[in-house]
Amino acid sequence: MTAIYALPDHEVVTKLIPGIAQTCLETEAAVARIRATPGMIPVAIDPETDSSGTGKVLWADIGTYPLREWQQVFTISTLAWRGAIGDAFATDFSILQDDRILADPIEPSGFLFHISRCGSTLTGKALARSPRHLVINQGAPLQRGFWATITHDWAQEVEPSAENLKAFRNLVLAMTRRRLPEEERAFIKFISWNTLYMDFALRAFPQMPALFLYREPVEVIASVLRETSAVVWAKGRPQAGFLSGLDWRATEAMSEVEYLAHCFARYLGFAAQMKDRVGLLNYVDIKPENFAAILARGLDFRPEEDELALMLEQFRYHSKDDNDTQQFRSDSAEKRGSIPAQDQALVARICGGLMKKLNRSPANLFPRSRYLASAGQSG
Repeated sequence: MTAIYALPDHEVVTKLIPGIAQTCLETEAAVARIRATPGMIPVAIDPETDSSGTGKVLWADIGTYPLREWQQVFTISTLAWRGAIGDAFATDFSILQDDRILADPIEPSGFLFHISRCGSTLTGKALARSPRHLVINQGAPLQRGFWATITHDWAQEVEPSAENLKAFRNLVLAMTRRRLPEEERAFIKFISWNTLYMDFALRAFPQMPALFLYREPVEVIASVLRETSAVVWAKGRPQAGFLSGLDWRATEAMSEVEYLAHCFARYLGFAAQMKDRVGLLNYVDIKPENFAAILARGLDFRPEEDELALMLEQFRYHSKDDNDTQQFRSDSAEKRGSIPAQDQALVARICGGLMKKLNRSPANLFPRSRYLASAGQSG
């Protein structure tokens, strides 16, 4: 059974919140409802076209519930299970052009892009430990729905038009509205393949500090094979052509190792091209003793000692355990050992040169690190 975080966001949300997609509001009514309801945020985007030829934005009132889960979809799932989601409805995608949907938004202080299973969840959840931080960990509308809508399910390239950039900016700001009075800063951690849209996202937010986190691809692939991902769901579908840079039809017959290696090589290559705009961070350097430097060098953020101490507590726990019951343990060697030697060699041929390029880049936060494979933290 595919995990909910690997499925298209609108499919998950429409099952968690029955009737949300059928309750359609016109723009004026929706704007009034959004502005009158402090907990109302976008929770998914359905890219299927409606009578106006666009997709739909799905909205739900999550009240003052803090976003602490390792993915936003689990926040929605938790609230749905408790019966704690308030009003919910759908609007035309075009509502993202209307600035009136922005009610006390917090301008984000940093974007986190990543290769997957590389410490990004750890970093996002550490930031979320502070009650002063609003952290969107892989926000559902930013995962697939937005991009599928503006590319017509990957039938065309993303166009960084003024309209598309405004839709993206307003979507992000609608998600980062202040729902709790103590919230001062917002951070966005994207799903891994959104790395391929780094340039687009940073055009919408030109002053935004940004990080790209990455890890030895063999270890990432071992983790994905064990736990699945949205990238695996896309294999053999049109989206796979965009993710891998190959003919999407050819991906269906590929082994998952080869397919994932091509996808991750695309991410690494895009990150290498963004070296003057995005800081680079290898998984092996994500350690408690480095965290203050990571925040300062990568996100231009220097928290007070008490807030830093609060965030460092996350390093004690497995990042995908939202209950803080599972202690962290390094499993890098175990992951490498689970991939056959011939597959490791294949991944090295596809990704090895790009890994060296990122490790040696002047944009790397720790360019003199030796990148010992046994070091690092889980995320």
